[in-house]
Amino acid sequence: MRPHNMYQTRSRQIARLAKQGSAYVAKTMAIEEKWQHVRGGVVLHATVLAFLIRHGKPKIEEPLSNACQRVSESTAWKAFCDQFFPSRPPPPYARVRRGRPFDPYSRNSVAVIGEYLRHLVISSFPGADEKAKLNAVFKSAPPWLLWFTFADYTAAVLGLELPDLSRVTCFARSRDAFDNWWGLPRGSFERRPWPKSLIKDPLSGTDLSLLRPQAARQALTTRRERKRAVVISPQASSQDEWPILIPLELLQGDWTSVPLIEQKKHPQFAGTI
Repeated sequence: MRPHNMYQTRSRQIARLAKQGSAYVAKTMAIEEKWQHVRGGVVLHATVLAFLIRHGKPKIEEPLSNACQRVSESTAWKAFCDQFFPSRPPPPYARVRRGRPFDPYSRNSVAVIGEYLRHLVISSFPGADEKAKLNAVFKSAPPWLLWFTFADYTAAVLGLELPDLSRVTCFARSRDAFDNWWGLPRGSFERRPWPKSLIKDPLSGTDLSLLRPQAARQALTTRRERKRAVVISPQASSQDEWPILIPLELLQGDWTSVPLIEQKKHPQFAGTI
């Protein structure tokens, strides 16, 4: 092969490899962006659950909605609404108003109240920082409640500590409730053992591949592609960074252009692209 033709061939190979590498990096960055979105929602779930534990005193024998109702009637919730919610908040927080109930039964509701509640938790809960404050609540929370609300997933994503859940992991969890997580279930915790057909169901443990299936994504690429992506990527993944806290001034400002969190099932919502 002549030197000129060899040079052209090599140039085409380099260009092709660069294009493939760029596509892989772009895909990886998009996945990481989704993962950060998941982490942002998970910290809201942790915050709402911590507030519920402190002021609703959930009981295993009753629907969780009863505990939420106690929160709605508590002086802590009323004081929170008076302090953090403006009298006429802008969209999409128009539903946030004085006197609204504590109703964290959907991701949208958790998103609406959770960002405000983060400021309250930071200002009033004991601990050195937000993670320490949430960690203290999770470590002392009733195991049944954490299992029932999929807080084991929340803790795994955020790196929070949990009490021993071994006595409750034998009880079945609802796929519908998982699809609604970060929202909280309304009903009661049931001591219903896993059916034999579902004994290996991913929800019988804490399987983060349902949220970010790393293994499946790795299987779709070759070893060379993964090595090339590491070389090309400008920086390491930021997946371990604590979710950003939206300043209260911004929460009470103009949110007209910010959409509410779209309601989708989690494996689709947070999975691969």
